[in-house]
Amino acid sequence: MSIISKLKLNYSIFPILVFFVLSICLFSLFRTGLVIWKFNDCVDNLSEIFLYGLRYDISINCTMFAPVLLISILSAFAGNTPKPIVTLQKYYLPVILAVQLFVELTTIPFILEYGIRPNKLYVEYLIYPKEVISMLLNGHIIESVVCVVLTAAVFFCFLKISKKLHADYQNVSRKLNALILLLVLIAVPLGIRGTISHKPLNPSNASFSNTPLVNSIPPNSCFTAFYALRHMNVNEVDRSSIYAFDTKENVLNNLKYLSTRIMPEKTDESCPLNQVITPAYKQDKKRNIVIILEESFGARYVESLGGDAVAPNHEKLKEEGWWFERMYATGHRSVRGIEAVTAGYPSGPLSSQVKLEHPDGLTTIANVYSKLGYSTSFIYGGESHFDNMRNYFFNNGVKEIIEQKDYDKPEYVASWGVSDEDLFKKANEFFVEKSKNNEPFCSLVFTSSFHDPFDIPEGKVKLPDSVKTDDPKRLTAAMYADYALGKFFEMAKKEEYYKNTVFVVIADHDSRVRGIDAFPFTNFSIPALIISPDIKPFKDDRVVSQIDIFPTLLSLTGVSGEFPLVGQDLTQDNITQRAIIAYNEIFGFYDTKTLTLLAPSISMEFPVYKHNKLGKNFIREGSDYSREISYLNTALTMYENNYSRIGCVKKLEQNK
Repeated sequence: MSIISKLKLNYSIFPILVFFVLSICLFSLFRTGLVIWKFNDCVDNLSEIFLYGLRYDISINCTMFAPVLLISILSAFAGNTPKPIVTLQKYYLPVILAVQLFVELTTIPFILEYGIRPNKLYVEYLIYPKEVISMLLNGHIIESVVCVVLTAAVFFCFLKISKKLHADYQNVSRKLNALILLLVLIAVPLGIRGTISHKPLNPSNASFSNTPLVNSIPPNSCFTAFYALRHMNVNEVDRSSIYAFDTKENVLNNLKYLSTRIMPEKTDESCPLNQVITPAYKQDKKRNIVIILEESFGARYVESLGGDAVAPNHEKLKEEGWWFERMYATGHRSVRGIEAVTAGYPSGPLSSQVKLEHPDGLTTIANVYSKLGYSTSFIYGGESHFDNMRNYFFNNGVKEIIEQKDYDKPEYVASWGVSDEDLFKKANEFFVEKSKNNEPFCSLVFTSSFHDPFDIPEGKVKLPDSVKTDDPKRLTAAMYADYALGKFFEMAKKEEYYKNTVFVVIADHDSRVRGIDAFPFTNFSIPALIISPDIKPFKDDRVVSQIDIFPTLLSLTGVSGEFPLVGQDLTQDNITQRAIIAYNEIFGFYDTKTLTLLAPSISMEFPVYKHNKLGKNFIREGSDYSREISYLNTALTMYENNYSRIGCVKKLEQNK
């Protein structure tokens, strides 16, 4: 009997090889579909896409098939492979392909939402099955059913194939089995690494385009998801996930170019970030603070910012306060918006501060104002444990948290919690009670109705006939979020506390941030508004960032002192116009003229025309990016050296 014939009878090898090849075909099929979808962006790199794709497919398959392969080969030395091992292999193989198919199918909606194959965000959502299942059942039921049915059908189809391959099996000789084991021990580790170089295969190996989605086509989704899972340690940064590291001395020195800040006369080496805040306004009593963080509400939903006409209340409210026309979010996740607005943290290679530990306490708005005698709170319509928000807020100055369980008979409960109307009604009642007790309060109100699957009460809003869209559900939800905001201000204006409150209305990020060109720059533009009894309405066209909100609030509410913040007080005229932006592993710095991008494998600059259009012509590569590298390392340096601890706040006073 020939060796090939013997291999066909060896159930340590032949069925696994068959399913290995079927898996390659499955991945190639989905990869081809993505190439056809983005053909104009891929046409010049077809060979790289499919050759690298094969390497990624071999790598993930060696990883996923290795356990059953080794068990089967080792058990074959017993002469007759035990039936439990044969049964295990018989079912394990179709399960692997079913899992691979499921991940590839879910890749389609993930790309539509986030513009890239499954990554860390895909894996992180698995930690919250209740929210994810609720979201799928309420807004993506058809896609979910199709995905499950297709996966189940393919599983049973492959199970039949597996049963045929395992019928009437017969092992090879022990000598041949030993040779196979030796070859497997050499080939499988090499296949998993995907390369003979010192650094294993990773998603950046296939980066050859300026478009993030195109760069994510070669790796299959199981590879990218598994890679994200392996790198879930939020306290460590690998060199493969950051353009370059910098020394803390350079980072601190370059802060003077990042923001316009007044430094203390005497620098405390343990608190080198400290800047002096001298308030622009002083009142005879403490102003209340209400920050409304709007889920996903980007500039694309505000007509005066170049978006659709679905936010009439934003347009109305902007005439009553300080309206920012060129405010930029630091990231495309809620936790990035939370850390930027509440702690003045720029984005960086580490996970958000919301998910990190701060044993000494972080300098947050809640921590500072609680020291000034304020009642501090976080008001949310969903469950506050999501994304570690509950721990973050309670550990950093928030005294009270209102979440979904605290709403008595809400009018409407959606996938992510009670409706924004219920949220704002509860918030208004809470503020009225605080005001009755003459208790100054500082509160963050976080909306959730404008979140996929955009589950909102019926009959509240209707899109104007002038709005033409292929996604009416999304725009209708945006309009409802605006509607609920308007209703809140109608209620608040009737209450006594309104006259003594500084309101900040700002988005956490834009929805559906996707990389169309090199970087989805325009998708980081967000609306922002400050309404205060001390501010006359005006429009501010300076380029500013979410990290500037914290120091600006201090100034507006008469708070003085030294604070470890890298943002700047926007009440001052001579600010540095810039925006720090991060999208997946790409870091962007915008200085009103050019957008500089730093990625693990590339660095470049693009011209920016006006403030809302990214030029597509490549400008330069390989130049001096030392300052941008320092900015990229700022958040990392702040966290690793504990420079932002609440203990660094000094000379804290209000209205003096």
